[in-house]
Amino acid sequence: MPSPAPSGPHEPVRSRPPLLDALVLGAGVHGLCSAFALRRAGLRRITVVEAHGPGHELGGSHGRTRITRSSYDRPRFVQMAREAHARGWPELEAALGRSLRIRTPGLFFGPPGPFDAYVAATLGAGADVEPLPAAAARARFPLLAVDDGEQALLDHTAAMVLAAETMAGLRAWLAEHGVELRWQSPVRHLEVEDDAVVATCGDERLRARCAVAALGAWLPRLLADGGPPLVPLRQSVGYFAVDAPAAQCRAPAFPVWARIAPGDDGFSYGLPDHADAGLKLALHRTVGRADALDATVPPADPQALSRLARERFAVPVRGLRASERCLYAMAPEHEFTIAPAPVSPRLIAVAACSGHGFKFGPVVGRIAAELALAGR
Repeated sequence: MPSPAPSGPHEPVRSRPPLLDALVLGAGVHGLCSAFALRRAGLRRITVVEAHGPGHELGGSHGRTRITRSSYDRPRFVQMAREAHARGWPELEAALGRSLRIRTPGLFFGPPGPFDAYVAATLGAGADVEPLPAAAARARFPLLAVDDGEQALLDHTAAMVLAAETMAGLRAWLAEHGVELRWQSPVRHLEVEDDAVVATCGDERLRARCAVAALGAWLPRLLADGGPPLVPLRQSVGYFAVDAPAAQCRAPAFPVWARIAPGDDGFSYGLPDHADAGLKLALHRTVGRADALDATVPPADPQALSRLARERFAVPVRGLRASERCLYAMAPEHEFTIAPAPVSPRLIAVAACSGHGFKFGPVVGRIAAELALAGR
């Protein structure tokens, strides 16, 4: 068999790019937590690739604060919350050298119907949560409108997660520990070789022994068979001033809360004031027509947010201070995908969103990292 012809002076031999230990696609909370767990497991040559800039507003990991809780309608999420509270967040806080949660009560309530599943699953799983009569809920949290006949749960595990500080802390920790963070680097193509996962970013090919694709709503663009169908739904979030003393609007006087009622628009939620931003409030929109991922994000509807605020707050609303948008990647039954892609065990698909994924970030990252290490 003849030998390959040597390259001419204008045809240099193209060497294969160096093999990374791991590649993480997406720098949202699950991507950064996956990189954190991979680095803590001993991997050194790790690159995180993000299509946008740090803290961008096109996904679901930006914003000041998030809720963590144990009150859920399915026992497995109650158990997952227990792991996040007992291990995930404490380990992350210890590594970053800062507190990432502000403890405050959780109040979860609603009329008979969908809320019955929350009562059964949460109390049945033995979480540190107790039933609370509606009158007692109103007396303890007078800024919230709780109707007679509604059931309530007082969640002693709840807290306000400092989301922006979590994301900034993770980025700083990864950079300090030698993890490369590449911004404005959208992945055009993803493929699997015998010994590597290969991502094409611009004209560059990145090869790694394993990869985590934590892309949320963008996952189907690179992995058509990466999990269940995902519906991108944009959310509107408002921050309100109300007619109440400032101390009553802050943790621990004001709770993280959610009202779960029947109907497509029956789930609303809110958080205490943090850094004088105002009381956070939003409708938890889980159904509807899919929103375009690449379209210009329209501003939130101030009138709709103000109507919701007047319904849910039991004191006069002074005004909307600020608003923001975020993106859910809704999966059937609000489930999570954290699994090897069918194409290869080296590639882990992550879409743990459905509007309730931030609180599980450290747990999702650990699971994804363990699966990636097992598939190398």
